[in-house]
Amino acid sequence: MDAENLPARLAALLVGLVLIAGFTPGASANETGAAQRLQQLQDKPEKLRNFLRFMPKGTDLHTHLSGAVYAESMIKWGAEDGKCVDTTTFVSSFPPCLAGQVPIANALLNTTLFDQIVAAWSMRNFIPGPVSGHDHFFATFDLFGGAFSGRQGDGLAEETKRAGIQNVQYTEPLITPQFGHTLQVANAVGYNPDFGELRESLLNAGLLDAIPAAETTASSALSGQRATLGCDGDNPQVGCGVNVRFDVQVLRNQPPAVVFAQLLFGFELMQADPTWAGMNMVQPEDASLSIAYYRLHMKMIKFLKTIYPDGNVTLHAGELVPGLTPPEDLRFHIRDAVNVAGAQRIGHGADLKWEKNPQGLLNDIVRKKVCLEINLSSNAQILELKGKAHPVREYVKNGVRVTLSTDDEGVSRADLTSQYAIAVRQHGFGYRRLKKFAQEGLRCSFLPNSEKETELSQQKKLFRQFEAQFKPKVTRPRN
Repeated sequence: MDAENLPARLAALLVGLVLIAGFTPGASANETGAAQRLQQLQDKPEKLRNFLRFMPKGTDLHTHLSGAVYAESMIKWGAEDGKCVDTTTFVSSFPPCLAGQVPIANALLNTTLFDQIVAAWSMRNFIPGPVSGHDHFFATFDLFGGAFSGRQGDGLAEETKRAGIQNVQYTEPLITPQFGHTLQVANAVGYNPDFGELRESLLNAGLLDAIPAAETTASSALSGQRATLGCDGDNPQVGCGVNVRFDVQVLRNQPPAVVFAQLLFGFELMQADPTWAGMNMVQPEDASLSIAYYRLHMKMIKFLKTIYPDGNVTLHAGELVPGLTPPEDLRFHIRDAVNVAGAQRIGHGADLKWEKNPQGLLNDIVRKKVCLEINLSSNAQILELKGKAHPVREYVKNGVRVTLSTDDEGVSRADLTSQYAIAVRQHGFGYRRLKKFAQEGLRCSFLPNSEKETELSQQKKLFRQFEAQFKPKVTRPRN
């Protein structure tokens, strides 16, 4: 061998070995082994799920607390609390049971009734027909609301236990705090298009009187969770280690004064109690008042952000497809959430390709470092948007910061692991992209910076431990 060419030949040989073994520059050997293992399992659903269940997933940033609970738990709690259920509509309610209603406890002894309730309160075995997946999904919340009332601590325990089992470090459940009070004050004050004057009128009318009760809502949910999971005892359950903050749910399908009052209350609540980390707008984006006042809502948030610049905002934006709304309403929802309201995160973003100038919008999202909460199961169930029709790959290709979340895992009959499995099987994402989804989730969280850094450091440790199981296979070149 020519001595002068030896270094170059050795370098070429090393490059060949790297390519053959599947190594990526900068990747650890064990990370490469994990990537190879995932590739081997992508067509083996059960083994793939087992791999993904143990993989660190960082966060679930888009999860509605009531929607995260499985119907079976709602039935159990409703039975324990003496609640009632209508045998035709399956609406749950407080006792006494009226005509057409029976105690929910009856379902524990009546398999047919039990199955009917589960089907009504979730997407289990749902087949679209006269009722669409969209309508059935959103209707569930009004059905199980009575059964869930008073059980937020138990619901949080179920959600965090499931998260802990799946190696999730942090979650931001959505809860609606003190809506009755904000509704009463807003109706008494009425609407004023001058946002500054409207804010002063609402504050003077006692809007903030309910702040202590909202703080209690959060603290009670956390204390109830800890009690249920035995977090302060000798044998704490796995969910005790999951870090929790709450996001304020603002009901958007309401008159303007009521929406503004909720937004104002949410910003004030975040300022008063750091347990409330962010704020979101919920209810169907295509509902009559939601769609009529969407642009006004974005302007409300823009105004309030000038007064509360530290308030965190994540918005359901673009949870739409053609047919749900007139075409013109598909052209600006994500754009206004990003460029008018100034949201740090958006949830769904499903109607990207129907927005005006999608590429320009993608550029705005990347430039402003907006994070995207992708919810694959609920997008399929509500919007019939899945596989290649879903825009997740377009977001990733353009460098958008993306994380996966559950939305309503109880209603969807899913969990966070299943979202990662869909990302692999339907969208072809590999291990390193899944890892980045998990990392971006923590980076995009509304945790204080010091806590965020602690969680990110812990995540690195968890990934090292997970990847240590896998050794890369090196194929030796033939002579």
